[in-house]
Amino acid sequence: MTELEYFFEGENGVSELYQLIRFGAGEPWKIVLNGELIGSLEKQHGAWAQLSGNGFSRELLNGITTYIDVQYFNSLPAEICSRWPNLVEKVVLRSDTAYMIICKEGISFKSFQRIFSRFVPGLLKDEWTVNFQVFNHDFSDDFSLLAKPLVYKKESFGWEEVNR
Repeated sequence: MTELEYFFEGENGVSELYQLIRFGAGEPWKIVLNGELIGSLEKQHGAWAQLSGNGFSRELLNGITTYIDVQYFNSLPAEICSRWPNLVEKVVLRSDTAYMIICKEGISFKSFQRIFSRFVPGLLKDEWTVNFQVFNHDFSDDFSLLAKPLVYKKESFGWEEVNR
């Protein structure tokens, strides 16, 4: 499940807090206001479509869909593929905290496990732990990795890694 909070300032200057909830990858986003489901949205063939609800202003819909699109969990699969283009076949977003990765045929899977485990925390930008389930090309071998994002603090002589 993925849950986002979106603040929107309406016409009368009153801010409203919308909860945007998606129960699984590929499912529609539910729009909740004050604990009440008021509609749902889905991205179909690259374009957003309102599936239910009424009375949404164009500004509200544009704001919500733009907010969802710019979330980091949407761009992490492409970053992983571009970081290891000769090793990774596909990255599947399951939720903002879970990804499935399928490797290409003919690679050293154990070597990739060492490389991936060491470097993927440096790619993470959100503050939470992310679970990666990684499979070789034919799903005969796999490993799981719970990765925490790296956090650095400024020291007088440079940057120092901080463990959370």
